[in-house]
Amino acid sequence: MADNQNNQNGPYTEQLTSNSKLFAILSYVGLLWLLGLLISPEKTSPFVRNHVNNGIVLCICEAILACIPFVGWVAEIAIVIFAIMGIIAAAKTQYYTLPIFLGKFKILK
Repeated sequence: MADNQNNQNGPYTEQLTSNSKLFAILSYVGLLWLLGLLISPEKTSPFVRNHVNNGIVLCICEAILACIPFVGWVAEIAIVIFAIMGIIAAAKTQYYTLPIFLGKFKILK
């Protein structure tokens, strides 16, 4: 398990339940990260927490940048691309670190 916490871009090797992928994927769709954080029985899983953290960061960035004309619209495209990359990683049962400086924000530990 310590290897998985250090290797945040590699595959998750622990046993996952069938809903873990679902909650990880839903974390990238708007406010649905709340499901993985509050309702999910897998909310203590490092895999789900990694993707929920990314969903929170993307949601905060989207809320802040949406208020800025033009710059916010361009940033919105980047946020959608990052979310798609996260969904693909979650579907492949892999950890995902957001690109640029966004991956440095750890809201959930």
